[in-house]
Amino acid sequence: MPRPRQPGLTENEFEMMKILWSESPLKVSDLLERVTRKPKPAYTSLLTLIQGMEAKGYVRHIKDGKAFLYSPVLSQSKFISAELKRIARRLFDGTPGALVLNLVRQEQLSSEEIAEIKKILKEEK
Repeated sequence: MPRPRQPGLTENEFEMMKILWSESPLKVSDLLERVTRKPKPAYTSLLTLIQGMEAKGYVRHIKDGKAFLYSPVLSQSKFISAELKRIARRLFDGTPGALVLNLVRQEQLSSEEIAEIKKILKEEK
């Protein structure tokens, strides 16, 4: 029985997307070189992962000789926005303000981050 589809990216997919967002297009072998976790996955496992991500519409490929070069279709900003909305729905009954307040209260923010938040709030008035 297949696993139920989880919303968003799996941890392994997210790892590949971070690499592709920073540098693309890349071959699977290039992606494998940039994987930092130990042990590294097998080439065939990574290929299967990337092909699955392509089937989901997260990446696309172009042919380069015998190799395929993969690039992200899912933008990093759209992913972040969707993830924040999903977290706000799941943990804070869909209230983004509650998410922000919780982060501000729970995290140690630098003076630069606090100044940026104040600036954004002034601009929104």
